[in-house]
Amino acid sequence: MRAAALYVIVQLLAYGLDIGTFALLVERFAVAPLWANISAKAVAGCFAFFTHRHVTFDAAAGGRLSDQALRYVLLLIANSVASSAMLALFMRVVPSPVMAKIIADVILIAVSFSLSKSVVFRGAKSGQGN
Repeated sequence: MRAAALYVIVQLLAYGLDIGTFALLVERFAVAPLWANISAKAVAGCFAFFTHRHVTFDAAAGGRLSDQALRYVLLLIANSVASSAMLALFMRVVPSPVMAKIIADVILIAVSFSLSKSVVFRGAKSGQGN
């Protein structure tokens, strides 16, 4: 239970980086929403990987950094593809690209936690008190 709570807190912080980067790129620099989404996911993903590795799942001692990083990057790519596909879909019915992105990303939170815990940081302690 502690890992899930920590995951949500870290994801909220990472999401602040994600949506902030996305909004900045789209609204200030006129970057196309799908490219901005991929860029924002990369920025937030770097932060989230290291924070989840050391805080959420206490996985620094439970696995090799390179193995975990590879699995995380693969998950991030899959998440970015799914998020971008949903973003493109929701932009057809939601007038704001930022709101469309928020809707798409909220849908993916539970899937991302489950895959992070079972695939990326497998065998880790996953926080105390689970």
